[in-house]
Amino acid sequence: MIKMERKIISLILILSFSLLVVGCSQEQVEFDKVTLGAETSLLTAAVWVAEDQGYFQEQGLDLTIKEFDSGKASFNDMLNGGVDISTVAPTPIMFNSFKRQDFSIFATFVDSNEDVKVITRKDVGINSAADLKGKKIGIVDGSTSQFFLGAFLIYTKILESDVETVSFIPSELPSALQNGDVDAIVIWEPHAYNAINLLGDNSLVIPSSEVYTETFNLMVLNKFVEDNPEIIEKFLMAVDEATNFIKNNKEESQTIVAERLNLDQEIITTLWDDFKFKISLDQSLLVTLEDEARWAIENDLTDAKEVPNYLDYIHLNTLEKVKPEAIGIIR
Repeated sequence: MIKMERKIISLILILSFSLLVVGCSQEQVEFDKVTLGAETSLLTAAVWVAEDQGYFQEQGLDLTIKEFDSGKASFNDMLNGGVDISTVAPTPIMFNSFKRQDFSIFATFVDSNEDVKVITRKDVGINSAADLKGKKIGIVDGSTSQFFLGAFLIYTKILESDVETVSFIPSELPSALQNGDVDAIVIWEPHAYNAINLLGDNSLVIPSSEVYTETFNLMVLNKFVEDNPEIIEKFLMAVDEATNFIKNNKEESQTIVAERLNLDQEIITTLWDDFKFKISLDQSLLVTLEDEARWAIENDLTDAKEVPNYLDYIHLNTLEKVKPEAIGIIR
């Protein structure tokens, strides 16, 4: 009887201790809430991988991802207080830098020379860049699409006045080309792939990989990073871990992204090597922003007359803590 009572007491003590430990653990695990505006594209692959592998949770982040059709839309939502962090290419950053100075880039996490493409249809008589003269071209205003077309026309010695541009949202461009609403489009993946697939043998991609190196960047309002430096650091550590995973697990990463974007594995596999996934802040980013700003000024797309100092739009402290060797900006 005494032995039985001791066993019962022991079990009660063990159970009580276990509940105490669990209770303490639950109290100690406090996740920082943060929202991310992410473009639903291959450019954001590191985010999808980090989400799938639980890297944000491992860093103690309770991350909510809000999806957008473009980096421009994601960035605008951040500027309006909708999300804490956004993913965006340089062009929307450049346009907004003429209006405000309260945001910063804290890392680039992918770049590509092949993401943005000039796609035409052969049945309208376009077989080369020179044939674009007098044609109607679909773009996304205020985005990489718009600047890329400007740079492409300069590269191919065509005046902007020689073409007509029509603006669409990104997902509309493939069908606009298929339906004949425009003669050519300038768009990024996976919309470019969709357009080529819709047109089949009637499609033509005009070579343009030498025109522009696109980067995709992580943005934050200055006030948020000032108030929450540890959240930005944890977020960047999770994304960096994801880029390492991508480097060492190519096929698994492709599967993760294909499933997350609801795209055929074949599409992801075909396009994958066009992207270089790595964390950085390079001098070339500043050069790109300056080139784009000069283009906007020269083409009267802004009332500004001077190129901003883009060093003022770079937040270096977080990357210096997470991966200092990834900084290539001259200060």
